[in-house]
Amino acid sequence: MSINENRILSAIEKDKDEIINLRRWFHAHPEPSFKEYGTVERIKIELNKLGVSYKPTGDTGIIGIIKGNQSTSGKIPVIALRADIDALEIEEKNEVEYKSVNTRIMHACGHDAHTTSLIEAAKILVGERDNFAGIIKLIFQPGEETGKGAKIVIDSGELNDVDAFFGLHVRADLQTGKIGLGKGLIMAGANTLKIVVNGTSSHGGRPHEGVDAIVSGCAIVGALQHVVSREINPLEPAVITIGKFYSGTRENIIANEARITGTVRVTSGESRKKIAESIKRVVKSTSDAYRTTVQVECEYITPPVINDETLYDVVFEAAETIVSKENIVVPEVIMATEDFGDYTTIAPGYYAQVGSKNPIFDDESSTEKQYPQHHERFNIDEDVLITASALYVEFALKYLKKHI
Repeated sequence: MSINENRILSAIEKDKDEIINLRRWFHAHPEPSFKEYGTVERIKIELNKLGVSYKPTGDTGIIGIIKGNQSTSGKIPVIALRADIDALEIEEKNEVEYKSVNTRIMHACGHDAHTTSLIEAAKILVGERDNFAGIIKLIFQPGEETGKGAKIVIDSGELNDVDAFFGLHVRADLQTGKIGLGKGLIMAGANTLKIVVNGTSSHGGRPHEGVDAIVSGCAIVGALQHVVSREINPLEPAVITIGKFYSGTRENIIANEARITGTVRVTSGESRKKIAESIKRVVKSTSDAYRTTVQVECEYITPPVINDETLYDVVFEAAETIVSKENIVVPEVIMATEDFGDYTTIAPGYYAQVGSKNPIFDDESSTEKQYPQHHERFNIDEDVLITASALYVEFALKYLKKHI
């Protein structure tokens, strides 16, 4: 590590208590997608402390702006660092002093860590203004969990001049102190899956007089399980998951409607088209077999997240200043989705993964365990805040140094 790089990491580590306290505030005050009003007000307070100007994007998103003081004879480079800020509709089961105070809302994915880390990165970058030329935009994005938040930020027009995007996510299955850096495809794209089955009500004791939407719906769910295994290339990952099935009003009435929703995950445009066509055909034919009528929607939400290979070297160099080379790992492609991919329609992007699993959980004698993201007992090893903050900073400085 150079003196400059050591100094940056040391500065972040000195702020550790402050960083942890801020993250715990965000964790205790989670808000769902597009209702992050308190969250964004706290972000504004922190940016105001730093003297960072910002612009709104939609009702609950903002973009902070940091301008370097160095001059350049060419085009001024512009980069964007992104953090998502929304939480999930989950009742937290962790018994910690910073447990969620909002009923059935929880930061169960780690967006509180992302938000905090980007604020700390802003603090360090403000202090580094004399050492870089260019503009750094700080995206505090709402609504990531819906897959629609990035589009709202993009539609503001505030990112049209960006040359490169960088984002990161904590990983519950990756040990703290490790950074996952992949090339090319790293996360799936997603389609909606919404199905409405219509039948005819009758008495539960006289089912022949009705058309049972529940029976038809169950058959549809079962039939969908064969689409991926028999119609999609087994070398190309795809997933169909049914997450909700609502039907019926009481036990002695044949249900006249069933509502089924889920998600479809794909890794290419070809598989997206193929799987949507197959789903619509299978749902329609199965519904016909059970004498019901059906409406089905399987539409685009997010693109796959594909890391730009030209940015890989910059991110790897940044990661090397924070952790040892053996702690930089190649993550597996995961079928979770992320709307970060929408930013890459503007300019190249790179999405890193930062380990948040406490090493104690890898000790076989430990009675505790690391819970996965989207679990009511998910939590992070707060040392990840240091790594994530430093990675934001180091990427920004190294990219700008290479592009002046």
